[in-house]
Amino acid sequence: MLLPYRYWAALLIGEAIPNAFLAFKCLADFGPAWVAIRCIPEMLVSMPIVWLCRSQLNVFPTRHLVNVKALLTCVLMVSIALSTYAYVLMFSSIHVPAALYAARPQVMGVYLTGNFGGLLTLVPWALIARLDYRKGRVTAQFKRLWTNKLLVDAMGIAVPVIAGLTLLAAKLHDAPTQLIELGMIVPAAWLTAKHGWRAAALAGTAVLICDSLLHPLGMPTPAALETIAGLCVAVSGLYVLGAKVSAQKIRDEHDRAAAEEVHDMARQHLMTTERRMRRAAERLEFVAGSMHVANAQTLEHMRRIVPNIESHAFYKQAVKAHEQVYLLAESLHPAAWRDRGLPAALNETLARALDEAGLQYQCEIDGRGFMFLEAAVHTAIYRTACEGIVYVTSDITCSSVKLVVRAGETSGRRWVVVRVEGYLDANDVAKGIYFGQNRRELAAKLGANLSSVKEMRAHARTFDGMLHVRSDARRVVVSALLHSQSLGVQKHKNSEPLRLWVS
Repeated sequence: MLLPYRYWAALLIGEAIPNAFLAFKCLADFGPAWVAIRCIPEMLVSMPIVWLCRSQLNVFPTRHLVNVKALLTCVLMVSIALSTYAYVLMFSSIHVPAALYAARPQVMGVYLTGNFGGLLTLVPWALIARLDYRKGRVTAQFKRLWTNKLLVDAMGIAVPVIAGLTLLAAKLHDAPTQLIELGMIVPAAWLTAKHGWRAAALAGTAVLICDSLLHPLGMPTPAALETIAGLCVAVSGLYVLGAKVSAQKIRDEHDRAAAEEVHDMARQHLMTTERRMRRAAERLEFVAGSMHVANAQTLEHMRRIVPNIESHAFYKQAVKAHEQVYLLAESLHPAAWRDRGLPAALNETLARALDEAGLQYQCEIDGRGFMFLEAAVHTAIYRTACEGIVYVTSDITCSSVKLVVRAGETSGRRWVVVRVEGYLDANDVAKGIYFGQNRRELAAKLGANLSSVKEMRAHARTFDGMLHVRSDARRVVVSALLHSQSLGVQKHKNSEPLRLWVS
Protein backbone atom coordinates (compact mmCIF):
# COMPACT_ATOMS: atom_id res chain seq x y z
CA MET A 1 0.00 0.00 0.00
CA LEU A 2 2.78 2.44 0.84
CA LEU A 3 5.28 1.52 -1.90
CA PRO A 4 5.18 2.40 -5.62
CA TYR A 5 3.99 -0.27 -8.03
CA ARG A 6 7.49 -0.72 -9.46
CA TYR A 7 8.59 -2.38 -6.22
CA TRP A 8 5.70 -4.85 -6.07
CA ALA A 9 7.47 -7.54 -8.11
CA ALA A 10 10.46 -7.43 -5.77
CA LEU A 11 8.13 -7.71 -2.75
CA LEU A 12 6.37 -10.69 -4.30
CA ILE A 13 9.62 -12.50 -5.05
CA GLY A 14 10.95 -11.71 -1.61
CA GLU A 15 7.94 -13.42 -0.02
CA ALA A 16 7.57 -16.27 -2.52
CA ILE A 17 11.05 -17.75 -2.04
CA PRO A 18 10.99 -18.38 1.74
CA ASN A 19 7.27 -19.23 1.53
CA ALA A 20 7.93 -22.00 -1.00
CA PHE A 21 10.87 -23.29 1.05
CA LEU A 22 8.67 -23.69 4.12
CA ALA A 23 5.83 -25.25 2.09
CA PHE A 24 8.04 -27.97 0.55
CA LYS A 25 9.24 -28.98 4.01
CA CYS A 26 5.65 -30.13 4.73
CA LEU A 27 5.20 -32.13 1.51
CA ALA A 28 5.38 -35.48 3.27
CA ASP A 29 2.90 -34.48 5.96
CA PHE A 30 0.17 -32.63 4.04
CA GLY A 31 0.57 -33.74 0.45
CA PRO A 32 1.12 -31.97 -2.88
CA ALA A 33 -2.28 -30.24 -2.93
CA TRP A 34 -1.50 -28.41 0.29
CA VAL A 35 1.99 -27.49 -0.93
CA ALA A 36 0.59 -26.14 -4.22
CA ILE A 37 -1.85 -23.84 -2.42
CA ARG A 38 0.67 -22.91 0.26
CA CYS A 39 3.23 -21.82 -2.34
CA ILE A 40 0.89 -18.97 -3.33
CA PRO A 41 2.21 -15.95 -1.39
CA GLU A 42 -0.36 -14.16 0.73
CA MET A 43 0.87 -10.89 -0.79
CA LEU A 44 -0.30 -12.09 -4.20
CA VAL A 45 -3.80 -12.50 -2.75
CA SER A 46 -3.69 -8.99 -1.29
CA MET A 47 -2.20 -7.12 -4.24
CA PRO A 48 -5.36 -6.93 -6.43
CA ILE A 49 -7.37 -5.57 -3.50
CA VAL A 50 -4.74 -2.98 -2.62
CA TRP A 51 -4.45 -1.94 -6.28
CA LEU A 52 -8.24 -1.58 -6.51
CA CYS A 53 -8.36 0.55 -3.37
CA ARG A 54 -5.46 2.76 -4.44
CA SER A 55 -6.71 3.31 -7.97
CA GLN A 56 -10.50 3.34 -7.55
CA LEU A 57 -11.21 4.15 -3.89
CA ASN A 58 -8.44 6.77 -3.73
CA VAL A 59 -6.87 5.78 -0.41
CA PHE A 60 -4.23 8.51 -0.77
CA PRO A 61 -5.85 11.58 -2.36
CA THR A 62 -2.56 13.47 -2.04
CA ARG A 63 0.92 12.77 -0.74
CA HIS A 64 0.04 13.54 2.87
CA LEU A 65 -3.68 12.77 3.05
CA VAL A 66 -5.36 9.45 3.83
CA ASN A 67 -8.96 8.54 3.13
CA VAL A 68 -9.97 6.65 6.27
CA LYS A 69 -13.10 5.06 4.82
CA ALA A 70 -11.16 3.67 1.86
CA LEU A 71 -8.37 2.53 4.17
CA LEU A 72 -10.70 0.58 6.48
CA THR A 73 -12.46 -0.89 3.46
CA CYS A 74 -9.12 -2.05 2.12
CA VAL A 75 -8.12 -3.54 5.49
CA LEU A 76 -11.42 -5.42 5.74
CA MET A 77 -11.23 -6.76 2.18
CA VAL A 78 -7.62 -7.90 2.65
CA SER A 79 -8.59 -9.58 5.94
CA ILE A 80 -11.42 -11.45 4.24
CA ALA A 81 -9.12 -12.51 1.40
CA LEU A 82 -6.37 -13.75 3.74
CA SER A 83 -8.90 -15.55 5.96
CA THR A 84 -10.47 -17.25 2.96
CA TYR A 85 -7.03 -18.29 1.78
CA ALA A 86 -6.19 -19.83 5.16
CA TYR A 87 -9.61 -21.50 5.43
CA VAL A 88 -9.30 -23.07 1.98
CA LEU A 89 -5.75 -24.14 2.74
CA MET A 90 -6.82 -25.94 5.89
CA PHE A 91 -10.12 -27.60 4.97
CA SER A 92 -9.82 -28.18 1.23
CA SER A 93 -6.43 -29.82 1.11
CA ILE A 94 -5.95 -31.40 4.54
CA HIS A 95 -8.26 -34.25 5.39
CA VAL A 96 -8.72 -34.32 9.14
CA PRO A 97 -11.41 -36.04 11.21
CA ALA A 98 -14.58 -33.97 11.31
CA ALA A 99 -14.82 -34.31 15.07
CA LEU A 100 -11.66 -32.27 15.58
CA TYR A 101 -12.91 -29.18 13.72
CA ALA A 102 -16.64 -29.56 13.61
CA ALA A 103 -17.36 -25.81 13.95
CA ARG A 104 -15.79 -24.71 10.67
CA PRO A 105 -17.57 -21.30 10.57
CA GLN A 106 -16.02 -20.59 13.96
CA VAL A 107 -12.57 -21.27 12.51
CA MET A 108 -13.30 -18.80 9.72
CA GLY A 109 -14.25 -16.25 12.39
CA VAL A 110 -10.98 -16.87 14.19
CA TYR A 111 -9.00 -16.23 11.02
CA LEU A 112 -11.03 -13.11 10.15
CA THR A 113 -10.77 -11.47 13.57
CA GLY A 114 -7.09 -12.33 13.80
CA ASN A 115 -6.20 -10.87 10.42
CA PHE A 116 -8.43 -7.83 10.84
CA GLY A 117 -7.14 -7.08 14.35
CA GLY A 118 -3.54 -7.54 13.25
CA LEU A 119 -3.92 -5.17 10.33
CA LEU A 120 -5.69 -2.61 12.52
CA THR A 121 -2.71 -2.78 14.86
CA LEU A 122 0.05 -2.48 12.26
CA VAL A 123 -1.25 -0.36 9.38
CA PRO A 124 -1.82 2.91 11.33
CA TRP A 125 1.72 2.83 12.72
CA ALA A 126 3.13 2.34 9.25
CA LEU A 127 1.13 5.36 8.11
CA ILE A 128 2.37 7.40 11.09
CA ALA A 129 5.95 6.51 10.18
CA ARG A 130 5.33 7.53 6.59
CA LEU A 131 3.71 10.85 7.51
CA ASP A 132 6.09 11.84 10.30
CA TYR A 133 9.50 10.67 9.19
CA ARG A 134 11.69 13.48 7.91
CA LYS A 135 15.32 12.86 7.09
CA GLY A 136 17.65 14.67 9.46
CA ARG A 137 14.87 15.62 11.90
CA VAL A 138 14.53 12.44 13.95
CA THR A 139 15.95 14.02 17.13
CA ALA A 140 13.62 17.00 16.90
CA GLN A 141 10.66 14.71 16.33
CA PHE A 142 11.51 12.64 19.41
CA LYS A 143 11.72 15.81 21.49
CA ARG A 144 8.35 16.86 20.13
CA LEU A 145 6.96 13.42 20.96
CA TRP A 146 8.00 13.60 24.62
CA THR A 147 6.37 17.02 25.03
CA ASN A 148 3.17 16.03 23.25
CA LYS A 149 -0.04 16.23 25.29
CA LEU A 150 -1.25 13.06 23.58
CA LEU A 151 1.56 11.03 25.14
CA VAL A 152 0.89 12.55 28.56
CA ASP A 153 -2.83 11.74 28.45
CA ALA A 154 -2.21 8.27 27.02
CA MET A 155 0.47 7.17 29.48
CA GLY A 156 -1.07 8.97 32.41
CA ILE A 157 -4.73 8.02 32.03
CA ALA A 158 -5.87 5.93 29.05
CA VAL A 159 -3.26 3.15 28.89
CA PRO A 160 -3.18 2.59 32.71
CA VAL A 161 -6.98 2.33 32.73
CA ILE A 162 -6.92 -0.17 29.85
CA ALA A 163 -4.19 -2.18 31.60
CA GLY A 164 -6.16 -2.10 34.86
CA LEU A 165 -9.29 -3.41 33.16
CA THR A 166 -7.20 -6.17 31.58
CA LEU A 167 -5.86 -7.25 34.98
CA LEU A 168 -9.37 -7.13 36.44
CA ALA A 169 -10.72 -9.32 33.66
CA ALA A 170 -7.83 -11.75 34.12
CA LYS A 171 -8.52 -12.10 37.85
CA LEU A 172 -12.28 -12.66 37.53
CA HIS A 173 -12.32 -16.16 36.09
CA ASP A 174 -15.89 -17.06 36.96
CA ALA A 175 -17.54 -13.70 36.41
CA PRO A 176 -18.60 -12.55 32.92
CA THR A 177 -15.63 -10.57 31.63
CA GLN A 178 -17.10 -9.51 28.29
CA LEU A 179 -18.36 -6.19 29.66
CA ILE A 180 -14.97 -5.49 31.23
CA GLU A 181 -13.21 -6.22 27.95
CA LEU A 182 -15.60 -4.05 25.99
CA GLY A 183 -15.17 -1.36 28.65
CA MET A 184 -11.59 -0.90 27.50
CA ILE A 185 -13.04 1.05 24.57
CA VAL A 186 -14.22 3.84 26.89
CA PRO A 187 -10.77 5.34 27.75
CA ALA A 188 -9.69 4.75 24.16
CA ALA A 189 -12.71 6.68 22.90
CA TRP A 190 -12.01 9.51 25.36
CA LEU A 191 -8.42 9.79 24.16
CA THR A 192 -9.52 9.66 20.51
CA ALA A 193 -12.16 12.34 20.95
CA LYS A 194 -9.58 14.62 22.56
CA HIS A 195 -6.58 14.15 20.27
CA GLY A 196 -7.74 12.65 16.98
CA TRP A 197 -6.66 9.72 14.85
CA ARG A 198 -3.16 9.31 16.35
CA ALA A 199 -4.79 8.71 19.70
CA ALA A 200 -7.00 6.10 18.03
CA ALA A 201 -3.89 4.33 16.73
CA LEU A 202 -2.26 4.34 20.16
CA ALA A 203 -5.32 3.44 22.20
CA GLY A 204 -6.64 0.93 19.65
CA THR A 205 -3.31 -0.89 19.62
CA ALA A 206 -3.30 -1.01 23.43
CA VAL A 207 -6.86 -2.38 23.49
CA LEU A 208 -6.19 -5.13 20.95
CA ILE A 209 -2.90 -6.19 22.55
CA CYS A 210 -4.35 -6.26 26.06
CA ASP A 211 -7.38 -8.22 24.88
CA SER A 212 -5.17 -10.76 23.10
CA LEU A 213 -3.33 -11.39 26.39
CA LEU A 214 -6.60 -12.45 27.99
CA HIS A 215 -7.17 -15.29 25.51
CA PRO A 216 -4.72 -18.22 25.41
CA LEU A 217 -3.55 -19.74 22.16
CA GLY A 218 -5.93 -22.20 20.58
CA MET A 219 -9.55 -22.22 19.55
CA PRO A 220 -11.40 -19.46 21.48
CA THR A 221 -14.88 -19.94 22.82
CA PRO A 222 -17.83 -18.40 20.93
CA ALA A 223 -18.18 -15.75 23.65
CA ALA A 224 -14.51 -14.81 23.40
CA LEU A 225 -14.74 -14.69 19.61
CA GLU A 226 -17.73 -12.33 19.84
CA THR A 227 -15.79 -10.08 22.22
CA ILE A 228 -12.76 -9.96 19.93
CA ALA A 229 -14.95 -9.20 16.92
CA GLY A 230 -16.75 -6.46 18.86
CA LEU A 231 -13.46 -4.88 19.86
CA CYS A 232 -12.22 -4.96 16.25
CA VAL A 233 -15.37 -3.19 15.10
CA ALA A 234 -15.07 -0.70 17.95
CA VAL A 235 -11.43 0.07 17.11
CA SER A 236 -12.46 0.62 13.49
CA GLY A 237 -15.02 3.11 14.75
CA LEU A 238 -12.29 4.80 16.78
CA TYR A 239 -10.27 5.37 13.62
CA VAL A 240 -13.29 6.91 11.91
CA LEU A 241 -13.97 9.09 14.97
CA GLY A 242 -10.31 10.08 15.16
CA ALA A 243 -10.31 11.02 11.48
CA LYS A 244 -13.36 13.22 12.03
CA VAL A 245 -11.77 14.88 15.07
CA SER A 246 -8.52 15.51 13.19
CA ALA A 247 -10.42 16.87 10.20
CA GLN A 248 -12.37 19.18 12.51
CA LYS A 249 -9.14 20.37 14.08
CA ILE A 250 -7.75 21.11 10.64
CA ARG A 251 -10.89 23.08 9.75
CA ASP A 252 -10.65 24.97 13.05
CA GLU A 253 -7.01 25.72 12.30
CA HIS A 254 -7.94 27.00 8.87
CA ASP A 255 -10.71 29.14 10.35
CA ARG A 256 -8.36 30.48 13.01
CA ALA A 257 -5.71 31.27 10.41
CA ALA A 258 -8.31 32.94 8.22
CA ALA A 259 -9.56 35.02 11.17
CA GLU A 260 -6.00 36.03 12.02
CA GLU A 261 -5.42 36.98 8.41
CA VAL A 262 -8.56 39.12 8.44
CA HIS A 263 -7.41 40.76 11.68
CA ASP A 264 -3.96 41.41 10.21
CA MET A 265 -5.50 42.94 7.12
CA ALA A 266 -7.76 45.12 9.27
CA ARG A 267 -4.79 46.26 11.38
CA GLN A 268 -2.77 47.02 8.26
CA HIS A 269 -5.72 48.96 6.85
CA LEU A 270 -6.00 50.97 10.07
CA MET A 271 -2.29 51.73 10.02
CA THR A 272 -2.45 52.75 6.37
CA THR A 273 -5.39 55.04 7.12
CA GLU A 274 -3.57 56.48 10.12
CA ARG A 275 -0.46 57.22 8.07
CA ARG A 276 -2.58 58.93 5.45
CA MET A 277 -4.29 61.00 8.13
CA ARG A 278 -0.92 61.93 9.57
CA ARG A 279 0.37 63.06 6.18
CA ALA A 280 -2.88 64.96 5.60
CA ALA A 281 -2.55 66.65 9.00
CA GLU A 282 1.04 67.67 8.28
CA ARG A 283 -0.01 69.03 4.90
CA LEU A 284 -2.90 70.93 6.43
CA GLU A 285 -0.63 72.51 9.01
CA PHE A 286 1.69 73.59 6.22
CA VAL A 287 -1.30 74.99 4.33
CA ALA A 288 -2.47 76.80 7.49
CA GLY A 289 0.94 78.42 7.90
CA SER A 290 1.05 79.39 4.23
CA MET A 291 -2.46 80.90 4.52
CA HIS A 292 -1.44 82.92 7.55
CA VAL A 293 1.62 84.35 5.79
CA ALA A 294 -0.35 85.01 2.58
CA ASN A 295 -3.17 86.75 4.45
CA ALA A 296 -0.71 88.91 6.37
CA GLN A 297 1.00 89.95 3.15
CA THR A 298 -2.37 90.64 1.49
CA LEU A 299 -3.49 92.90 4.34
CA GLU A 300 -0.18 94.74 4.25
CA HIS A 301 -0.56 95.42 0.54
CA MET A 302 -4.17 96.55 1.02
CA ARG A 303 -3.07 99.07 3.64
CA ARG A 304 -0.55 100.55 1.22
CA ILE A 305 -3.12 100.82 -1.57
CA VAL A 306 -6.07 101.94 0.57
CA PRO A 307 -4.68 103.51 3.76
CA ASN A 308 -8.07 104.16 5.32
CA ILE A 309 -9.41 100.59 4.86
CA GLU A 310 -10.86 98.86 7.89
CA SER A 311 -8.57 95.82 8.18
CA HIS A 312 -9.87 94.41 11.46
CA ALA A 313 -12.69 92.36 9.87
CA PHE A 314 -10.34 90.92 7.23
CA TYR A 315 -7.77 90.00 9.86
CA LYS A 316 -10.41 88.31 12.02
CA GLN A 317 -11.61 86.19 9.07
CA ALA A 318 -8.04 85.23 8.20
CA VAL A 319 -7.33 84.14 11.79
CA LYS A 320 -10.56 82.15 11.92
CA ALA A 321 -9.74 80.33 8.67
CA HIS A 322 -6.26 79.55 9.99
CA GLU A 323 -7.69 78.13 13.24
CA GLN A 324 -10.22 75.99 11.40
CA VAL A 325 -7.55 74.43 9.22
CA TYR A 326 -5.34 73.87 12.26
CA LEU A 327 -8.19 72.25 14.21
CA LEU A 328 -8.93 70.01 11.23
CA ALA A 329 -5.29 68.92 11.17
CA GLU A 330 -5.42 68.25 14.93
CA SER A 331 -8.55 66.12 14.56
CA LEU A 332 -6.86 64.04 11.87
CA HIS A 333 -3.61 63.50 13.78
CA PRO A 334 -2.50 65.55 16.80
CA ALA A 335 0.75 67.46 16.50
CA ALA A 336 1.70 66.45 20.05
CA TRP A 337 1.55 62.78 19.01
CA ARG A 338 3.81 63.40 16.03
CA ASP A 339 6.30 65.47 17.98
CA ARG A 340 6.43 63.88 21.45
CA GLY A 341 4.69 60.55 21.22
CA LEU A 342 1.36 59.07 22.30
CA PRO A 343 1.55 60.04 26.02
CA ALA A 344 1.75 63.71 25.01
CA ALA A 345 -1.36 63.35 22.86
CA LEU A 346 -3.26 61.64 25.68
CA ASN A 347 -2.23 64.27 28.21
CA GLU A 348 -2.26 67.46 26.12
CA THR A 349 -4.51 67.11 23.10
CA LEU A 350 -7.36 65.42 24.95
CA ALA A 351 -6.98 67.78 27.92
CA ARG A 352 -7.22 70.87 25.71
CA ALA A 353 -10.31 69.59 23.89
CA LEU A 354 -12.09 68.67 27.15
CA ASP A 355 -11.12 71.95 28.78
CA GLU A 356 -12.75 73.84 25.90
CA ALA A 357 -15.88 71.74 26.53
CA GLY A 358 -15.91 72.70 30.23
CA LEU A 359 -14.87 69.24 31.49
CA GLN A 360 -12.20 68.29 33.98
CA TYR A 361 -9.68 65.72 32.78
CA GLN A 362 -7.21 63.36 34.38
CA CYS A 363 -4.91 60.87 32.61
CA GLU A 364 -2.95 57.97 34.14
CA ILE A 365 -0.52 55.81 32.14
CA ASP A 366 0.83 52.81 34.04
CA GLY A 367 2.32 49.37 33.50
CA ARG A 368 5.44 48.04 31.85
CA GLY A 369 6.02 47.74 28.15
CA PHE A 370 3.76 50.60 27.08
CA MET A 371 6.29 52.11 24.69
CA PHE A 372 7.18 48.66 23.29
CA LEU A 373 3.70 48.14 21.91
CA GLU A 374 3.48 48.16 18.14
CA ALA A 375 2.39 51.27 16.30
CA ALA A 376 -0.98 49.79 15.37
CA VAL A 377 -1.81 49.27 19.06
CA HIS A 378 -0.77 52.86 19.85
CA THR A 379 -3.20 54.00 17.20
CA ALA A 380 -5.92 51.78 18.67
CA ILE A 381 -5.25 53.20 22.16
CA TYR A 382 -5.69 56.79 21.04
CA ARG A 383 -8.75 56.13 18.90
CA THR A 384 -10.37 53.99 21.62
CA ALA A 385 -9.74 56.74 24.19
CA CYS A 386 -11.29 59.35 21.89
CA GLU A 387 -14.33 57.20 21.15
CA GLY A 388 -14.77 56.41 24.85
CA ILE A 389 -14.53 60.09 25.81
CA VAL A 390 -17.12 61.08 23.24
CA TYR A 391 -19.41 58.31 24.49
CA VAL A 392 -19.22 59.17 28.22
CA THR A 393 -19.52 62.95 27.61
CA SER A 394 -22.69 62.49 25.57
CA ASP A 395 -24.47 62.55 28.94
CA ILE A 396 -25.09 66.21 29.75
CA THR A 397 -24.56 65.56 33.47
CA CYS A 398 -20.95 64.44 32.89
CA SER A 399 -18.65 66.83 34.74
CA SER A 400 -15.21 65.17 34.59
CA VAL A 401 -13.36 62.46 32.69
CA LYS A 402 -10.60 60.13 33.81
CA LEU A 403 -8.51 58.12 31.36
CA VAL A 404 -6.49 55.13 32.61
CA VAL A 405 -4.11 53.29 30.28
CA ARG A 406 -2.36 50.24 31.73
CA ALA A 407 -0.02 47.98 29.75
CA GLY A 408 1.34 44.59 30.68
CA GLU A 409 2.55 41.24 29.44
CA THR A 410 1.16 37.75 30.08
CA SER A 411 2.73 34.53 28.77
CA GLY A 412 4.91 36.47 26.36
CA ARG A 413 2.00 38.42 24.90
CA ARG A 414 1.66 42.16 25.46
CA TRP A 415 -1.69 43.73 26.22
CA VAL A 416 -3.10 47.12 27.18
CA VAL A 417 -6.29 48.17 28.98
CA VAL A 418 -7.91 51.51 28.13
CA ARG A 419 -10.53 52.66 30.64
CA VAL A 420 -12.51 55.89 30.25
CA GLU A 421 -14.53 56.96 33.30
CA GLY A 422 -17.10 59.73 33.01
CA TYR A 423 -18.27 61.07 36.39
CA LEU A 424 -21.87 62.28 36.51
CA ASP A 425 -23.05 65.22 38.58
CA ALA A 426 -26.64 66.45 38.23
CA ASN A 427 -25.64 69.83 39.74
CA ASP A 428 -23.50 70.62 36.69
CA VAL A 429 -26.32 70.40 34.15
CA ALA A 430 -26.28 74.17 33.71
CA LYS A 431 -22.56 74.07 32.95
CA GLY A 432 -23.17 71.29 30.42
CA ILE A 433 -25.84 73.38 28.70
CA TYR A 434 -23.55 76.44 28.67
CA PHE A 435 -20.79 74.46 26.92
CA GLY A 436 -23.27 72.53 24.80
CA GLN A 437 -21.90 73.76 21.48
CA ASN A 438 -18.33 72.82 22.41
CA ARG A 439 -19.50 69.41 23.57
CA ARG A 440 -21.24 68.79 20.29
CA GLU A 441 -18.03 69.67 18.48
CA LEU A 442 -15.97 67.36 20.70
CA ALA A 443 -16.32 64.37 18.34
CA ALA A 444 -15.08 66.44 15.39
CA LYS A 445 -12.14 67.81 17.41
CA LEU A 446 -11.04 64.33 18.51
CA GLY A 447 -11.68 62.65 15.17
CA ALA A 448 -14.21 60.18 16.60
CA ASN A 449 -16.07 58.33 13.87
CA LEU A 450 -17.69 55.30 15.54
CA SER A 451 -21.34 55.96 16.19
CA SER A 452 -22.30 53.04 18.45
CA VAL A 453 -20.97 50.65 21.08
CA LYS A 454 -21.29 47.81 18.57
CA GLU A 455 -18.79 49.49 16.25
CA MET A 456 -16.45 50.14 19.17
CA ARG A 457 -16.56 46.46 20.09
CA ALA A 458 -15.80 45.50 16.48
CA HIS A 459 -12.79 47.82 16.58
CA ALA A 460 -11.55 46.16 19.79
CA ARG A 461 -11.97 42.68 18.29
CA THR A 462 -9.67 43.72 15.47
CA PHE A 463 -6.91 43.68 18.09
CA ASP A 464 -8.06 40.38 19.65
CA GLY A 465 -9.67 42.30 22.47
CA MET A 466 -13.02 43.14 23.96
CA LEU A 467 -14.94 46.20 25.11
CA HIS A 468 -17.35 46.60 28.01
CA VAL A 469 -19.65 49.48 28.90
CA ARG A 470 -21.26 49.84 32.29
CA SER A 471 -22.99 52.71 34.00
CA ASP A 472 -24.68 53.63 37.25
CA ALA A 473 -25.97 56.78 38.89
CA ARG A 474 -22.46 58.11 39.54
CA ARG A 475 -20.40 57.28 36.46
CA VAL A 476 -20.19 55.76 33.00
CA VAL A 477 -17.21 53.48 32.30
CA VAL A 478 -15.92 52.25 28.95
CA SER A 479 -13.21 49.57 29.26
CA ALA A 480 -11.31 48.03 26.34
CA LEU A 481 -8.70 45.27 26.31
CA LEU A 482 -6.34 45.25 23.32
CA HIS A 483 -3.59 42.75 22.44
CA SER A 484 -0.37 43.31 20.58
CA GLN A 485 0.42 41.18 17.55
CA SER A 486 4.13 41.97 17.19
CA LEU A 487 6.58 39.52 15.64
CA GLY A 488 8.04 38.60 19.02
CA VAL A 489 4.75 37.15 20.25
CA GLN A 490 4.52 33.36 20.06
CA LYS A 491 1.17 32.15 18.83
CA HIS A 492 -0.03 29.04 20.61
CA LYS A 493 -1.31 26.42 18.19
CA ASN A 494 -3.00 23.48 19.87
CA SER A 495 -4.24 21.80 16.75
CA GLU A 496 -2.28 19.29 14.72
CA PRO A 497 -0.27 20.17 11.60
CA LEU A 498 -2.19 20.38 8.36
CA ARG A 499 -0.46 17.40 6.76
CA LEU A 500 -2.26 14.83 8.89
CA TRP A 501 -5.13 12.43 8.32
CA VAL A 502 -8.46 13.62 6.90
CA SER A 503 -11.57 11.72 6.00
